[in-house]
Amino acid sequence: MPLPDGLAPIGAPPAVVEGDVVALMVTRNEALRLPSALRHLRSLGVDRVLLADNGSTDGTREIAAGDDRVHLVDAPGSYAGSNFGVDWTNALLDRYARGHWVLVVDADELLVFPGSDRPGGLRALCRHLDAIGSEALPTVLLDCFPAEPLRDLRFRSGDELTAAAPWFEPPTPRREGSEHFPYYQEFGGLRERLFFPEADPKRPARLVHQKLYNLFWRLPALRASERFRALAPKRSPNITKVPLVRWREGAGLVSSTHMLRPMALAPEQPSGVLLHFKFLQDFHARAEDAVARGAHYDGSREYRRYLEALQRDPAFSLHSARSVRYAGPEQLVALGLMRDTPGWTEARSAEAPLATAG
Repeated sequence: MPLPDGLAPIGAPPAVVEGDVVALMVTRNEALRLPSALRHLRSLGVDRVLLADNGSTDGTREIAAGDDRVHLVDAPGSYAGSNFGVDWTNALLDRYARGHWVLVVDADELLVFPGSDRPGGLRALCRHLDAIGSEALPTVLLDCFPAEPLRDLRFRSGDELTAAAPWFEPPTPRREGSEHFPYYQEFGGLRERLFFPEADPKRPARLVHQKLYNLFWRLPALRASERFRALAPKRSPNITKVPLVRWREGAGLVSSTHMLRPMALAPEQPSGVLLHFKFLQDFHARAEDAVARGAHYDGSREYRRYLEALQRDPAFSLHSARSVRYAGPEQLVALGLMRDTPGWTEARSAEAPLATAG
């Protein structure tokens, strides 16, 4: 049966074998970040990478073709029309990765977790999650940035993302319930402070807005109205993601890796962080492209905010007195951004040094 929406492997279909850890990326013009992202996946111990490319013209496909672990898939359809890549991801993982641990990331995201600095540590983590009955690893999305203004950065394809943009602002995530797995969403951090300040619930105007909305929500006639729901207080970007999943029948993304179909979590299990490298020197051009194509969620609302900030200050910089330099996974555990557990500490200490994939 053919894959949906014109998805078509380029070359031989992926030959995933038992025990492989599979990564999946949906890309469009990611040549700047892709070499660093692929190196990171190799260091974690990923065996196969499915790369669904949506019309790249900047050399992304050529970079992918130069890595024998990467299996290119042409994704010629509409990114927005595919539920922002969710439909493509679900179809490809159902076809090629049932029964495998899968890591779904963007090219600007690097997964870290307690022990991830140990070569091949992802395989050990997957074994541990299997042993404790967990099917997923929740993470917090952590925005990273350079010290200099974005327009002055000279990052080149092949450079290390963590060396070029090693700074972050430790968030205090604000958790709200969700009807979809993992049954919560987290908000806050750098992007809320700089681009979506009105979403901060401590602001008086936001507090009044939320209380009035909640009050009128009790009226069934209003609750059923799309026009009324459109008046709901806007949120900043959701910084909860669940990128690592034991893919099985019935598994699936609902809204990127922010929300999934139900999966099992263990009461005592580690969590991780996705280091997020959106903020490089191409940030302005990519925001303009996202707005022009309207290819992202809510009519690219998030990217419109970015453009407004850049238009106000072309020398825009994210570095401030709040910034902290990234120093490794243990630092993020100490800051409370991800969780280690005695069981995972013991499990990885018992592991022999692991070879990386490929």
